[in-house]
Amino acid sequence: MENLFNKLSFVITSVWVGSLWSMLMVTSVLFNKIPSTYIAGALASDMFKFINYFGLFASGIIIFAGFKSYGVRVMKKAFLWITLFILLLVIISFFGIHPLLETLKVEALPREVMESVFADRYSSWHGIASAGYLLQCILGILLLIKMR
Repeated sequence: MENLFNKLSFVITSVWVGSLWSMLMVTSVLFNKIPSTYIAGALASDMFKFINYFGLFASGIIIFAGFKSYGVRVMKKAFLWITLFILLLVIISFFGIHPLLETLKVEALPREVMESVFADRYSSWHGIASAGYLLQCILGILLLIKMR
């Protein structure tokens, strides 16, 4: 049964990491095909929210499976620390940066945020969020390698 749970956690992790990478492609398609950057951004924001929820769930499963398989010795395993670091990035993005970006969008109304006085601040925080997201993607690949 334990082996089945480990395989299930690997499948969930694979789906999570795959969805992280696929969002990079999806967002570029959204912004290229939808004429309104506001609508494209709103759609992307909702999708990133879902990915973050799934990331919280998946990292919880990975941590639980690690403790179930290794006990406290899991603290010496690289996959646990990679998972915790990705989880930290998800939490910072989801509960810190994302609400800040949403607040800037609302404060800019009725204009789009990039046409407002908040454009520089929005660009800076969006760049930080993008770098964090790319780091999650790269660490996700490393996580899958370490879990195997």
